[in-house]
Amino acid sequence: MTEPRHPYGAHRYVAAWAAGQGWDVADVADWSAWVALRPIAGGHTDASGPYPRTPFGAEAAIVAGLDELRQRGLVSAVLVPDPLASPDPARLAAAFELCRPFKTHMLIDRARGFAPTKHHRDRIRRGDRRCAVRVVALATELEAWRGLYAELAERRAITGPAAFPDPYFPELAATPAFVTFAAYVEGALAGMTIWFEHAGVAVSHLTATNALGYANGANYALNAAAIAHFDGAAVIDLGGGAGLGDDPEDGLVQFKRGFANAEATAYLCGAVLDATRYAELAATSPPTQFFPAYRG
Repeated sequence: MTEPRHPYGAHRYVAAWAAGQGWDVADVADWSAWVALRPIAGGHTDASGPYPRTPFGAEAAIVAGLDELRQRGLVSAVLVPDPLASPDPARLAAAFELCRPFKTHMLIDRARGFAPTKHHRDRIRRGDRRCAVRVVALATELEAWRGLYAELAERRAITGPAAFPDPYFPELAATPAFVTFAAYVEGALAGMTIWFEHAGVAVSHLTATNALGYANGANYALNAAAIAHFDGAAVIDLGGGAGLGDDPEDGLVQFKRGFANAEATAYLCGAVLDATRYAELAATSPPTQFFPAYRG
């Protein structure tokens, strides 16, 4: 029996994320993944991997997949391969013109046990005393989740694809792979987190807590409950920090690092598929380290 695609590589997931931006999607058969097709001024199009990363199969034909996109007439492609579901970095670097470290993912390797820092153990105990955590159906708690995430988006000034316009959250709610945990303080909602497990890896997808949650350690209680729920997973992927790149002072990085006992590097990969068009578009943009340069 063929194993189901990774949730981030599934058509419905990528289509729901892209639809909120008015983008189409394309299946890259050689990658067993879908990408978003983004319009560019002048009637051109480029490709972007989905939020938050693209799960290649370990044996994916990377160059052949880029050729698929090139044959579609696309200008460029940019994506972040999943560090736990991708070829090794040397193969990525051989296929993409751009291949640079992007984010450090904090992991829990079950073979090494689970031993949060003393600070985190104290915070987990405090959160567990003050919060009641349970698994909920996102479909019935969708408006509550929207409210929490809207607070988070305003606090962090999140815009664009990571603001997740519809139909993104309804699609998560309709996908059985995603499991939602909610924390309550004396019956009042304090926070929620959404996870999934695939091929022995449990992944922290999105988390949002409100002021009540922050005051009562809901984020610690939620994380601990999810980690316990997925006790059969060989690896827990807590993800990286907020925004672009790594910032050791980022509170989210410090929070995740307190649970972790291992790390993995995610790479930002970009390929120029039509050199002539790319050069024309980039020539009208200010100098930038961004890829593609014409979107800098």
